[in-house]
Amino acid sequence: MTYSSHEIDEEQMRELIEFCQEDYFLLGILKSKKLIFKQTAYIEGKLVGVIMAWKNDFHPYCTYFRLLTNPFYSSWNIESLLLAKLGKQSLPLQTSIWESTTNLKQLYEANGFKEIRRTYMPVLKVDAVDLEIVNDCSIKKLKELLINPTLKIKLLQFVRKTYEETHLDNPVADKSLEEWEKLLIEDVLVEGSFIYLDKLEQNVKAYSFLHESDQPNTLELGWCGGVEFDFLHSLLLTQLHYAKEHNVEFLQGEFDTTSPYAMFSLSALPFAPSSAWVTYRN
Repeated sequence: MTYSSHEIDEEQMRELIEFCQEDYFLLGILKSKKLIFKQTAYIEGKLVGVIMAWKNDFHPYCTYFRLLTNPFYSSWNIESLLLAKLGKQSLPLQTSIWESTTNLKQLYEANGFKEIRRTYMPVLKVDAVDLEIVNDCSIKKLKELLINPTLKIKLLQFVRKTYEETHLDNPVADKSLEEWEKLLIEDVLVEGSFIYLDKLEQNVKAYSFLHESDQPNTLELGWCGGVEFDFLHSLLLTQLHYAKEHNVEFLQGEFDTTSPYAMFSLSALPFAPSSAWVTYRN
């Protein structure tokens, strides 16, 4: 087996990503200026393993990394050898794996990594749900709040506070409300994201955002929060109705165990069973 830090053949990297059921965003990381470490392993010219590490501007207090190996070469102990190549970094190391990837689970735990979060990404078939229309004048589209300066600031403060409180193990960078607004506008569907206001329409009681998806006929439920779960439940039903109106076939969640609001959303709708994406940190 030989090692290299040179440029990786993209076709072989794609094959390795498919073997490992990983995300193709890693191809972009390899070409990014945020990449700080890369090491590959080859056997007779075939890419059988890679470890890469990078920085994240939104979560700057750790070093992210991924370790991918070809399962047909498991007897070569490639995972341990590549992890040793990475070694210690100036910041804590953080990575994520599918819960069924038991070889990496054992490796990370043996090297002092601790599980900090599980993320569930289940799918809901929209037409399978009989839905009563929610008629509540307290529910507003995100699009409406963004043109109300006072409520927009209150929403952004609420979103930032909730995100910070649910990511204590991996703190977020100190961002201004203007930066949060930019992030929000770029990442969510303003027509399909909904806000629950109090009766006087002066304060935000809950929010639930909807996102585009890479999967066909699918939208994704993402950031959510609220002062009461009942408010959040009404928003979820409104989003389900929105999906039906727009002939969306599936809703997919992305629910972190560190967020009580995400866990409520997971239990509030009849999602199909899903394996967990487990995050480790040392």
